[in-house]
Amino acid sequence: MISYFKFSEQNQYDLDTIHRFNDEFFPQRKPHKEYDVYRFLDNPFSAEKLDYLYGVEKAGEYVAQMLTMPSALTLNEKQIPVFWGQDYFVKESSRGEGIGKELANYYLSNDYYIAVGFSPKSAIIHQKMGARKIGYLDLYTKWASPFHRFKFLLERGMKRKPKHVSAYEFPEKTMGFTRIHSSSELHLPELSWNENVIASIRTKEYFQWRFFYKSNRYFVYQNIIDQQENAIYFVAKPYFYKGVNWLKVIDYRFNLNDPSQFEKILKGINAICKELNLYGLMLPSSQKITENVLLRKGFLRQKHQVVLTTFPFDFEEIEESHDQFVISFADSDQDMHNYLGKFNYG
Repeated sequence: MISYFKFSEQNQYDLDTIHRFNDEFFPQRKPHKEYDVYRFLDNPFSAEKLDYLYGVEKAGEYVAQMLTMPSALTLNEKQIPVFWGQDYFVKESSRGEGIGKELANYYLSNDYYIAVGFSPKSAIIHQKMGARKIGYLDLYTKWASPFHRFKFLLERGMKRKPKHVSAYEFPEKTMGFTRIHSSSELHLPELSWNENVIASIRTKEYFQWRFFYKSNRYFVYQNIIDQQENAIYFVAKPYFYKGVNWLKVIDYRFNLNDPSQFEKILKGINAICKELNLYGLMLPSSQKITENVLLRKGFLRQKHQVVLTTFPFDFEEIEESHDQFVISFADSDQDMHNYLGKFNYG
């Protein structure tokens, strides 16, 4: 017999079950316990009941799961509860029986689901179950200079060990931006940066949980242009990529009606990259306006990942990037994985 359940509606399985399951089937990321507690219990949007975690039992054995992480979208100063899809997995011994399809059907009918980074097969399953394609999350990269690219080839050939990513000292100010050390310093008089644009939430509670849970893990910079408006900001960190250290931008927000604000963000990012002598820049884009600027400035797109949701948007589903929806690496656990798939969290 196969049963599909919410963790909140039974007593046999708990978070320890999830830790063990994840350790077994995602061994490259173990141990999972600390990270699982962080995203499912410490999360400021989590409820006391674990009614956003789904599992499957077959003949008394835990064989599949879908873990969704509570969050929220914002639209015109309104908050919309959503759940980010995380660990969707069926044991290989139980595949081919329709369990994955039925599990998707089970959790997609509960609340509003959103996720990014699907495999092609998984994306098709979710769309057949009613999830809609609403946008893309792209990764763009650019070498800091031709010299850095040459130096990268030289150091790779000589197999030199790079500087540890925790050894960098980020500046307090750069190109009009000031480093923020606590969420209490953030200038956020409004909930949204843009009208008629659906964005993943960015409140002080979110910043404290996502970027300030440990010191010097992320580096947050803001530039207050207008006291009546939210400050434009970006979040970055050193990141080991292609055998050397790059500056990886995790998140940013600005007024989409003023592309010069994004230009300011890029200037701040470039200045830090130069000051720390990092090899290049990596940053996400989920908007047409940023895509155009990045391509014009010589960035190359490395990934093009679909975003799916069950939220009933009223705009037509399109294949191209657009400016109606804003997400970043900070909205999924992609940022927590290094190039080997291991967690960067701990």
